[in-house]
Amino acid sequence: MAADGRRRFLAQGLTLTGAVAAALHTQPAAPSKFDGLTAQTAPPSGAAAYETRSTASEPHAPVIVKDTTKIPIEGPRAHLGWGNKIVFKAPDGGALRMMHVAPGAGGAKVHYHTFHEWAYNIAGDFTNNESTHPDQWSGPLQRFVEGNFLSRPPYSLHGGEGGRQKFMASQVGAQILIMEEANVGGGTFTVDVDNRDQPSSTGGGMKFDPNYKKVLHWATPRIIHTIDLMPWQPVPETPGLNIKHLVDDPSHGFRATMWYLEAGWDGGGKPRQFGRPFYYKQAYQLSFIIAGDMNIQAYSNPTQRAEKMSLRTHYFVDRAPMAAFGLADGVVTEGGVVWLEVTYAKGTKWSDAPTPIEEPTYIGT
Repeated sequence: MAADGRRRFLAQGLTLTGAVAAALHTQPAAPSKFDGLTAQTAPPSGAAAYETRSTASEPHAPVIVKDTTKIPIEGPRAHLGWGNKIVFKAPDGGALRMMHVAPGAGGAKVHYHTFHEWAYNIAGDFTNNESTHPDQWSGPLQRFVEGNFLSRPPYSLHGGEGGRQKFMASQVGAQILIMEEANVGGGTFTVDVDNRDQPSSTGGGMKFDPNYKKVLHWATPRIIHTIDLMPWQPVPETPGLNIKHLVDDPSHGFRATMWYLEAGWDGGGKPRQFGRPFYYKQAYQLSFIIAGDMNIQAYSNPTQRAEKMSLRTHYFVDRAPMAAFGLADGVVTEGGVVWLEVTYAKGTKWSDAPTPIEEPTYIGT
């Protein structure tokens, strides 16, 4: 985290303890202070060593937690820090990746996807030419930096720095969490001028689309600098809880939210509404710990005793339909915690028809 970014982060309320936890996210997580049951520490058969899974009995699904700092970097330039970590393979064919960009790296040709994607810039910088027309040599330039959130609809043109606009190269490298909701190779096309006279060629591994003029609408993305330009909004009925509404789109069954629980939060000793254990019957939810620490409890089924799970900076939580968990009893966060939460109404991609996200099914009273 850059020094100025850290100062802005602290100014919004994260305590020094939480900031230290963020800076030291590569250190092993501290053991849980909870007594009683804990989730499986040894990965079940077929699971990766960086995964922790709760137990689950039919019809419920396990809660899957991954320490992304331990996921290996893949790619032809992994030794240079340029590559991908596969954080989550989506059931609909897409994937959530942690993209590592080397300092000085350029990007792609001007291109578009036939699918929706979203991203959160964890650190560093990366620049896109956010074109609004395929003939636009230089559209609005967006240098993504720490704290940027992106929701990119299908047919949104971007790129343009690859091979021809050196000033757009990454200044310090970047680490970006990005979800592409379909197969990238099958749904990505370039319209770059360098490829237009060679319809059979590819632009950086992307197919040139000779029929790009038949596209009737070039979409534009939603880009939010969540640190500088969006202050935390306190949740009145829950002291110590703060929120940033990023996207709420019932027309496509997609929601993205950032949450911030202040240091020492335990619900104030009162019965909690926020963080009550629940599950979705068909909705899918993905969460990423941006900074801090958090304790949750998962349920094999609503009648079983809860299993305790401790999360730290850059942990990822996969809540499939019927996976039940909530915030842990007692102190939920010691130093404060900020996390990104993305919820799909069904599956792991935008719905083709209006599909509001269902109400949670709560466990207990």
